Amino acid sequence: MLLTIDSSIGTVVGVTGIQGNCLSSAAVEDRRSHAEAIGPLIARALSEATITPADITGVVMGVGPGPFTGLRVGMAAAIAFAKGRGIPLLPVLSHDSAAWDIARETLVVSDARRGELAVTKYQPVDERSFASRVGETKLISKNDIPEGASEHEGADVVWLEGIDPCRLARAVLWYQHHGVELVPEQAVYLRAPDVTMPS
Repeated sequence: MLLTIDSSIGTVVGVTGIQGNCLSSAAVEDRRSHAEAIGPLIARALSEATITPADITGVVMGVGPGPFTGLRVGMAAAIAFAKGRGIPLLPVLSHDSAAWDIARETLVVSDARRGELAVTKYQPVDERSFASRVGETKLISKNDIPEGASEHEGADVVWLEGIDPCRLARAVLWYQHHGVELVPEQAVYLRAPDVTMPS
């Protein structure tokens, strides 16, 4: 079973069976309480799936795009759980949770704040239900894509308001099944942190 942890938007945790079946999902939408929420959410997701930490065989870690502080909370929790149990850590781009059932070129868009959007482009993969990421996530001005638009420059637009942990785990399973390498175990920050180390 896979435990998924993502704090790129709100804070979400889920448990997914090895066949991709969703066993539980727990979330807190507040973008400022990641640290307070993460522990109780993990406990709740395990309880609702009626399993213990010993039943988890891998930890899916959403790596963003996300803000500096919030994203680090979920990633730290995922790394700690995986290392504590001695099981694989499975990093995946958080936008991949929306890359299902895509029929043509699609832009997955999330609010990057400060008047910007985080955008990742996807293309359908043959007739499979999952899509392939095209290039890296980019930051663009909110003025470039009208709010709520369903199409932009010939591509469909999916506005991501939250992350579905089970769909994120299914993305990892799809990558593994098709021999596609996972993303590096490093955060995809929306931008550099405002605070810097003194020289």
